[in-house]
Amino acid sequence: MKRRLLSILCLLICLSIFAIDNKFLHQLAYIKTSQAYSIRFAEDLVYANNQNYIWVYSIFNAWQPKMKAAFFSPNPIEDIETLTGKYLYVASNEPTNQVILIDSLYTGSRIFFPQSIVGDKLTREGSILYVADRYRGIDIIDLSGGSTRELLSTFSEKWGIKDFVASYPYIFALNDFGLVAVDITDQSYPVSLGVNYELIDATCLAKNGNTIWIGAGKNLLAFNVYEPKKPTLISQIRMTNEILSLDIKDNRLFIVLGRGGVKIVDVTNPLKTEDLNNIFLTIPVYDLDVANDYIFLGLGKEGWMIYEYR
Repeated sequence: MKRRLLSILCLLICLSIFAIDNKFLHQLAYIKTSQAYSIRFAEDLVYANNQNYIWVYSIFNAWQPKMKAAFFSPNPIEDIETLTGKYLYVASNEPTNQVILIDSLYTGSRIFFPQSIVGDKLTREGSILYVADRYRGIDIIDLSGGSTRELLSTFSEKWGIKDFVASYPYIFALNDFGLVAVDITDQSYPVSLGVNYELIDATCLAKNGNTIWIGAGKNLLAFNVYEPKKPTLISQIRMTNEILSLDIKDNRLFIVLGRGGVKIVDVTNPLKTEDLNNIFLTIPVYDLDVANDYIFLGLGKEGWMIYEYR
């Protein structure tokens, strides 16, 4: 009887210490025929790219993704973004980004850069595209006209933007000095709120409610940005490997750790995070996208993977 009570007590202690992931995680497909240092998913299409190529796959059958087309870029590809399953935006810092109709992806082609909007990081919120350039600032572009683009404004931020997220009415960005907040209530006249927190080695970020999660070397930092002018550091967690990328969905933070794989953390309470799951591979993970019930992993020269997560 005592032994049974002791066993039950040990079980309860374990359950109180370790969170249990109620989602099922397993690999669906591994594609080795293209490289993926960056990966995106939208409208049942996966976009995998290296410095000079973009490969487009349909995952109508997630077990057997089918390549639809490949694009070659003479300029180094820095980032990509999509809109409504019709347009693909490619950012290159030598020297432009350009709109490509996805309908033409079925034939594949060479990417030309006839228009001059410099950029190396892209993010989209609704029909507004934000294009960041490390040496110039952030362009705010209205895409509601489809392939017709209207430049609404340019925010001059010349201190090397590394990553940023748009969450109206603010942009939160990492530059060479730290975390920057920009008020975009009037997108024609963005207003800088200054460098709000000094961070030297921060490279990536993700936003969940009033919390900004930042990867700085091996440190995962959480800031409360309820008052954007005065972000407050509320949590700091040491990872086993350098943090390369972050993504968030349904209060789950996905942390890309290179050769350390991917760590999935419950951040419902940022003051008390809980480890939920891990993806361990024998090869490094460089990027990740999470959408619907899938996790897409960019594995560099080794290709890319799809995991079901539901």
